[in-house]
Amino acid sequence: MAASTRIDASMMAQLQELLGERFGELVERFIQDGERRISLLRSAVVQPDFDVVHAEAHGLKGSSRNIGANDLGMLCGDLEQLGKERSAVTMSTVFAAVEQEFAAVCAELRTY
Repeated sequence: MAASTRIDASMMAQLQELLGERFGELVERFIQDGERRISLLRSAVVQPDFDVVHAEAHGLKGSSRNIGANDLGMLCGDLEQLGKERSAVTMSTVFAAVEQEFAAVCAELRTY
């Protein structure tokens, strides 16, 4: 098992124990769903489409927290709040941080 920096190791151990052979499916589903959400967010941040930013950031926040990627979840929460407030001022900066953290989380997930 990988030494975790981006993901809560105890959460991953619990998920591996709980899911057994299906753990790999969870990881793949998280990555695929996250990539889809990141793509939607990228377009929505540029527009800006605040409703899409709010909804997609909320979804990614929940799935991130479910796998123990708490920093990613926190950044998504920040982005979700900007969508809710309809504030584009720092949206692209926060999205860039989300995108970078998502890539790092995915790279770490692939080591499990």
